[in-house]
Amino acid sequence: MRAKRILFSLEVFIVFLSLTLYLWYVTETSDKQKHNQTTEISANQLKNGIESFVNEKISILLQIRNFWLNSQSVTHEQFSGFCREIISQIPGFQAIEYGDSSNKVVWIEPFVTNEPLDYFKASSEPVRYTTFQLAIQKRTIAVTPALDLMQGGKGFIAIVPIFKNNSYQGSIFGVFKIDTIFTLIFDSVLKQRYHCAVYDGDTLVYSTESAPQPDWNRSPIHIHKTVPVRDHNWNLVLWPKEYNDLMGYRAMVVLILGLALSFVLGSLVWVLSSRAEQADIYAAMLEVSHTLGTSNELNNIFRAIGDACLRMTGVDRCGIFLWNESQRQFEPGWVSTMGEANVERFLDLKLKYGDMPNVNKFVEEIRRVVSSETSKALIISPSLGKEFNIKSLLAVPLSSKGNLIGAITLDHNGKRHRFSAREQALMEGIASQASIAVENAKLFAETQKQSGMITKKNKELESLLFIVSHDLKNPLVALEGMSSLLTEECGGQLSANGKHYLSRIQANVGHMETLIRDVQELSRIGRIETQIEQIDVKQILHEVLLDLREQKNASSVCVADQNQVNYLCYNRRGLKQILTNLIGNAIKFSAYQKDAQVMIGSEEKEKEFLFFVKDNGIGIDKQYHQSIFDLFYRLQELKNVEGIGVGLSIVQRVLEIYGGKVWLESEKGKGTTFYFSIPKQNEFAKT
Repeated sequence: MRAKRILFSLEVFIVFLSLTLYLWYVTETSDKQKHNQTTEISANQLKNGIESFVNEKISILLQIRNFWLNSQSVTHEQFSGFCREIISQIPGFQAIEYGDSSNKVVWIEPFVTNEPLDYFKASSEPVRYTTFQLAIQKRTIAVTPALDLMQGGKGFIAIVPIFKNNSYQGSIFGVFKIDTIFTLIFDSVLKQRYHCAVYDGDTLVYSTESAPQPDWNRSPIHIHKTVPVRDHNWNLVLWPKEYNDLMGYRAMVVLILGLALSFVLGSLVWVLSSRAEQADIYAAMLEVSHTLGTSNELNNIFRAIGDACLRMTGVDRCGIFLWNESQRQFEPGWVSTMGEANVERFLDLKLKYGDMPNVNKFVEEIRRVVSSETSKALIISPSLGKEFNIKSLLAVPLSSKGNLIGAITLDHNGKRHRFSAREQALMEGIASQASIAVENAKLFAETQKQSGMITKKNKELESLLFIVSHDLKNPLVALEGMSSLLTEECGGQLSANGKHYLSRIQANVGHMETLIRDVQELSRIGRIETQIEQIDVKQILHEVLLDLREQKNASSVCVADQNQVNYLCYNRRGLKQILTNLIGNAIKFSAYQKDAQVMIGSEEKEKEFLFFVKDNGIGIDKQYHQSIFDLFYRLQELKNVEGIGVGLSIVQRVLEIYGGKVWLESEKGKGTTFYFSIPKQNEFAKT
């Protein structure tokens, strides 16, 4: 079962791990696509910005040329004023220059020097010279490649030639610094998010990084854009500044959280499955404990043990053997299996002491045996192990008071299994409870057997008692009739002794009749009348007192009725017998006292009705408080008082049958108080 839990937990972990890796891949791919798209958009934004900048500035240079062409003549002051206004209103110009027809720059705004500048020589500035000549030859605008400006830094020069009436009048030069261009078009948001590098051919002309050669190749995302600058192209490269942080962050979070979640869920499944297994074991333990504690049938006990063992340990078979001491062998009592193979054959097994060494050891040491096919230490013989395909086996003894009474065996067939210490301890706990239950079941069966025999004897005794009492009554009736007839017809002829003897005969006949009647009454309790009904207690008490009024010496006793209970549910005849015997005894044993008194009372309590009968008679010594309830028991000092010692036995028997109890408080010479209680919810009530 532990292996199954481990496998299931690993399966859950692997499933969630796979899902985590998939989500990580999807997240990373999605982030990469997203960053590619945003970087692409930003790169296009920069490209368009550069193109717009160049086109806008060339357009302005064309306006200056048109101003020149539309004027008869342009003075230095007019040129400077016009250019100054443009520079002040339209940022981006490093300088606007005018070169005359001799190719020398004569006017510069902003002002630098009055000396003409000649930096279009073929010898010293071949790049500028080539571009300048191209512009003049094609009479069109030309832009130099990136070059070092005299103002410092990298830049380029836009050349606008002026032809008037097909005569070359000079050129307008727009000087632009590349850093200035990117300062204008590369806004703060883009600067925070991206690095940028611009190449003119193989020459780096701009970079946002401090390194002399930007290492954009290390970034997984870098966008290249070709930016046309009139006659040649720039290569723009844009890549995220914090790609690994921005792009990998979400994927890494997903990965870490997914791994953590996979581990947590795998652990949770392990814990929950462990708890579920533990709960199942506890439930099985409770179930088997309840069965073992409440059932006295061996088959029910064996079934509960077998099912619980299969459920808690996952074995293939559980066998329960009983030890036959006389035969010195284990005999199968039950087998529970996951299948039905060889069940009948298993129930025919006899593991005899002396035939198998491991059985001998098990019987002698009375301790568990854990064995497997490889250890060659199966409690059964190798041939039986092969027959039942037993690969591993656990045998736990059942013992009571140090004596072996049986064994529980668990085995796996078809696969080898190592019984854990936990499983062994679990089975020893079950075996401990099972030993008690089996022993109790055996005792119960023996008790039931003895009880059946006693019941049979009691029935025979009751039958005999009925026959004997019936047969005794007939001669007593005849004897009583004859003595009465003799007294009527011959009473005057009898001597004093004869009359005395005749009266003694009649008294003993009456005594014998009372004895037979009381014994019959005692045997009849619980056998004839068991009906429970609502009883008017005051009415019953009135009837009892009325009947006892005729008792000898009853008139000399003062009876006080303090009953407070009106109604209760009980057997009517039984309650009347109780009151009759207790009140009758109280009157009988207190009649010889001066100012004899008997008090009868009752009260209602939470769960019962409590009655008492109190007299001020001779009292009973404490050592006889239990003995007086025995049948025919009478105190020595009461020999002169009529009675046969059956009344209190009848009271006790009625309360045992219909519910309740009786006891007394008394000291010799201080009177006696008998108490009896009747439960409110009488379990013998019938609907």
